[in-house]
Amino acid sequence: MATYEIEHNTTDISSQPTSRPRRPDLSTFFATLNEITPNPAESRTRQHAVPVPGDVSAAFRTLAEAFDVMRREHEIGDHGNPAAGEGQEDGNGLLTQMIQALLQGAEMPPKEVEGVSEQFCDDLDRIPRKSLTSSQTCPICNNPFLDDPYPLVVRLPCHPTHLFDLECIRPWLRLRGSCPLDRTDFGKKEREREAERRKLAEKLAAEEDEDDLDGMYG
Repeated sequence: MATYEIEHNTTDISSQPTSRPRRPDLSTFFATLNEITPNPAESRTRQHAVPVPGDVSAAFRTLAEAFDVMRREHEIGDHGNPAAGEGQEDGNGLLTQMIQALLQGAEMPPKEVEGVSEQFCDDLDRIPRKSLTSSQTCPICNNPFLDDPYPLVVRLPCHPTHLFDLECIRPWLRLRGSCPLDRTDFGKKEREREAERRKLAEKLAAEEDEDDLDGMYG
């Protein structure tokens, strides 16, 4: 992953050692997701498109493949340094479970994406670097948070200890909408709030129409 210095051209890239990417490229996944996510509709290139099972299945499969790359690269790293994987079996197991769930979703895709909005991800609590310890790792990629000089670590609202690298948890949340640790369904809660908001807006609009009619014929 590019550091802040590289992204902003504050250091000489040629002088930096080449390291294995922390995460695979997810541009294809997000491009696919953008086409099938119903909200906001204006972000689609196909304005009036309705998600079809093949498109939804492709999103699930693409993310499963990206996570599988992450898992295999982590295993390669463990073989090169056996001590690196000690005490991290739970994380490897979690990633395997996530991949299996995604492959199942690819085989039997839902009618619509049930993930959270981008705004939900933007609003997640950020954890300052100074609050992190050297022993804390992302449950998904298993990398220590402090391996990144500028970590983007977020806390899910379901539990104060559910911390993740934003780049790891964001695609899962956008597609599945749940915490991979305790399965709290944030997507469902967000949809319920949106349904209540629309219901209230429709009620207010109906009341305004009634007031207009009363004023016209009163």
